[in-house]
Amino acid sequence: MHSFRGFTPPPAVLDGVRRGEIAAFCLFAYNFESLEQFRDLTVQLHQAAREGACPPPLIGTDQEGGQLMALTGGATELPGNMALGATRSPELARQAGRVLARELLAVGCNLNFAPVLDLNNNPDNIATGIRSFGADPALAAELGNALIAGMQAEGVLATAKHFPGHGDTSTDSHFDVPVIDKSLAEMEALELQPFAAAISGGVAAIMSAHIRFPALDAEAVATVSRPILTGLLREKLGFNGLILTDAMDMQAVNRLGTRESIRAALLAGADLALLGHLPEQIELTAEMRPLFNAASLERIARARAALPQTYPALDVIGCAEHQQIAQAIADTSITLVRDDGRLPLRPGADTTIAVITVRPVNLTPADTSSSVQIGLVTDVQARHARVTALELPYGASDETVASIVNAALSADVVIVGTLAADRDPAQAALVNELHARGAAPIVVALRTPYDLRAFPQIETYLCAYGIRPVTTEAVARVLFGEIPARGVLPCPIPGLEQVRS
Repeated sequence: MHSFRGFTPPPAVLDGVRRGEIAAFCLFAYNFESLEQFRDLTVQLHQAAREGACPPPLIGTDQEGGQLMALTGGATELPGNMALGATRSPELARQAGRVLARELLAVGCNLNFAPVLDLNNNPDNIATGIRSFGADPALAAELGNALIAGMQAEGVLATAKHFPGHGDTSTDSHFDVPVIDKSLAEMEALELQPFAAAISGGVAAIMSAHIRFPALDAEAVATVSRPILTGLLREKLGFNGLILTDAMDMQAVNRLGTRESIRAALLAGADLALLGHLPEQIELTAEMRPLFNAASLERIARARAALPQTYPALDVIGCAEHQQIAQAIADTSITLVRDDGRLPLRPGADTTIAVITVRPVNLTPADTSSSVQIGLVTDVQARHARVTALELPYGASDETVASIVNAALSADVVIVGTLAADRDPAQAALVNELHARGAAPIVVALRTPYDLRAFPQIETYLCAYGIRPVTTEAVARVLFGEIPARGVLPCPIPGLEQVRS
């Protein structure tokens, strides 16, 4: 599965498509500067396939919603999987799948590297986090299948990832080798359930994890493990769709060496090795061609033959219907974990409100948060005149924390939107100092629900599971009593019951 830099396909890539030597692509945010240009890029790939009398190429990208969205610039910014988990609504998950598919098809993409079916059953797993539906395997299975059904009904192939489960680790496979030391029986009770359900539901593709599972393979990570990809996924679980690897430039697998890891993945049973940002991809493909096997080629050909031949107009992207679906998901997801009676807010004309937000950063390479400007302040200002906006850098200095605390203390109401505060001492210090000095801040966790671990004494605490505009709008609606907080925590917060008691 090829990638390339730039806004147009290189001539050598187009020639490879015409000759039938390149069948699949992974595109990234650096491949487009506008929706129109992105569509033009994929049109060139499709045209090259037609010129060579080949079926359409598989063209995929990471369009999960929430934290990881390759396609923005006017695309509908859906809340992510954990927000869907908080809604408990298969219907909203199905509609999310429809929106993702229709907008991808409009720019010529026919394969989505979504949904994440990893369970978020380790609070210290920043790589999975809000990309997961939650900690409950039955919930992840139900909502994952609904999203897959919605996506594939519109003609886009869905990819369940990261098999056999990336949730229960605190190590990011972009940088090191995670190890999940569970028995097969334990995994069948948890991690494997959503994938087994997706297979039964007809998911088109499954992506492997660069994680070692000693009970399944004592040496190799799943991506290069024949016992896992062939023995478990193909033979035991009966999957006959496409097996994709996660990006082969990630350290957890690339440490074996580029050629060695790709060779091992193909021999383990992968149909498509996702080359990611590796150089010399055409040469690598030619070198690996002797390892291509008839069964994999047949699966790839079958997937390509089923792809749509026509695509919707660009004006479907960001249309009113899609925006309404995104807002409905956000409105239904906001979770009120605890409240001391201060909500909803009923500020008088003279009431002052300070809104503190954290400047977004990418906490993992599978993250596009840094491109988002958090709009919570604007959403509050739309409802009340006397609002002060304060922004805290992630990992701020003690001096910066102190200055923001002092600026906020003069306000009658203090609202703090946090981002992984359980991993950032600066945010923890800010909230704890505000509380100690009598400000009684209202805290909204804008990423995972676990921020409460950093300030367990906070009395009014909400979870929003994202920073996209529809989510901050939904938070403001809940804060001011325009809608109820209907979300249900999709994963437990360690120590919450002890705190309440």
